[in-house]
Amino acid sequence: MNPEQLIADLEAKAQQLQRSSQQMQEQLQHATSTVTSPNEAVTVRVAPNGALQHIEFSPAATRLTHVQLGQLVMQTVQKAQIQAAEQVASIVEPQFGGTEAMDFLRSFIPQQEEEEPPSPPEDGQVMREVSWTAPAQKPAPPRPQHRADDDEDGFGSVLR
Repeated sequence: MNPEQLIADLEAKAQQLQRSSQQMQEQLQHATSTVTSPNEAVTVRVAPNGALQHIEFSPAATRLTHVQLGQLVMQTVQKAQIQAAEQVASIVEPQFGGTEAMDFLRSFIPQQEEEEPPSPPEDGQVMREVSWTAPAQKPAPPRPQHRADDDEDGFGSVLR
């Protein structure tokens, strides 16, 4: 093969690689994921990197306890993060599939935890769930600070 043809082929491949790289970047910028919880109380949108971009609550959220709502938010965000990570992986797969880089990227895709939020109590009472592992400790009361010339009762010297 002559040198001019070799250079022309390399330039064509470089241009194709640049076009596919630019296309991949555009797709990655738009790889958001929007997920609504099964009871439609929570809708979230996450960015391609999994960052929460938007959260919305429907009137159905008011029928949940604060604990249930918190769990539902976390589960919905997790599903959206998984979807966004899968989108990112599918975008880069054509370019990097079968490589260690692709295996490395896929190793960061979180696994879905199948956990349903607790159902509301039957008696209509709001449950309070405490997740502290240790009992709360009261801070020690502040100790009065005495000046060197103070006497023992804390009121200062009577000789002033």
